[in-house]
Amino acid sequence: MDRKKRALALMLHYALRPAFDIHRLSRGLRVTGGRRFGEMKKVLLIRIDGLGDMAMSAPVFSSVRKVFPNARITLLTASWSRGIAEALEGLDEIICFDAPWMVKGRIERKESVLKVIRRLRKERFDLAVDFRGDFRNNILMYLTKAEYRVGFDITGCGYLLTDVVPCDSDHHPTKMCLAAMKYLAPACEIASEHKLKTTEADRGYIHELLARNGVYPAGAPVVVIHPGAKWEGRWWEARRYAEVADRLIEEYGASIVISGAPADVHLAGQIAGLMKNKAAVVAGKTSLRQFLALLDRSCLFIGVDSGPMHMAAAMGTRVVALFGPALAQAVGPYGSGHIVVTKQRLFPCSPCAQTACKMADFNCMKAITTEDVWAAVREQMDAVIPRRRQGA
Repeated sequence: MDRKKRALALMLHYALRPAFDIHRLSRGLRVTGGRRFGEMKKVLLIRIDGLGDMAMSAPVFSSVRKVFPNARITLLTASWSRGIAEALEGLDEIICFDAPWMVKGRIERKESVLKVIRRLRKERFDLAVDFRGDFRNNILMYLTKAEYRVGFDITGCGYLLTDVVPCDSDHHPTKMCLAAMKYLAPACEIASEHKLKTTEADRGYIHELLARNGVYPAGAPVVVIHPGAKWEGRWWEARRYAEVADRLIEEYGASIVISGAPADVHLAGQIAGLMKNKAAVVAGKTSLRQFLALLDRSCLFIGVDSGPMHMAAAMGTRVVALFGPALAQAVGPYGSGHIVVTKQRLFPCSPCAQTACKMADFNCMKAITTEDVWAAVREQMDAVIPRRRQGA
């Protein structure tokens, strides 16, 4: 959160506090713990931020039915995360809401906040749970009039909650979800790693898509390279991706699949054009659900800090993640079997979590060499498949 947003959060925090205290006293509202949350009949889960945040939360959400065995469970999420939400088990309803404070120009028409609030109020939820800790989410949750409101007090307005969940200082989304679920059901076993479900139709589509590209021999290990990210400052050089991809083909007999959103088609084609060997370019050709099926078929994912990287981790696919401006401890791939490649120690300004580099031109990403990434890739591949050439 930048300085302007922090200032706004602070102003709202102190501006709303007196009004809420008066309202609470007049209504006799209680703000103590000790609830029997498992007995709630109507539950609202809120995850309206980025695709990566949803992906990092998905394994935990897969255990939600254990926490609320008899409840009707509704998930409020952003439209761009719906594909992941549909791969979750245990949800009764998915409501999409593109919050104006999260859109940042990604869509032309912003959903009406009042319209969503009216819809949620009609549901009369017994319990609402937010997993981000954003002051705007806390205000939204309060306005739903849910009887109990559980969340985090990170950027303010925690007094609007009935229960504040303590969390680690790094605020990793998966850890925050685990903390919230453990708060709601201390005795329940919550899985932090759980593969998302894929459909037979999506698996069939991926099989045909790869077969049409002619790089899908039987038994060949599939490696996904996903070069794109929302911010160009997180990108790595196309030439270096091509060098890593060629070595994977030559030393492991791997089938290389270059994925991406429609906006990444040019970048994916550039990498394929720089390669000596053939790769399947599927950028812009898969939905989120189909991309999950591709990840399920893959033995390794190579990419930068992005939502698809977290989707790979959520699917249990091994990840080699390249980090420059972002802090890996806070938003890195969660779970075992993943490797983060970074040169942040060389730059006092990194990690900065900025979308525009104030020092140079994101040298923290440019400093990552082909050999740095290849060392991590080789470690991952050696764990799952022997090299084609011994001693290579």
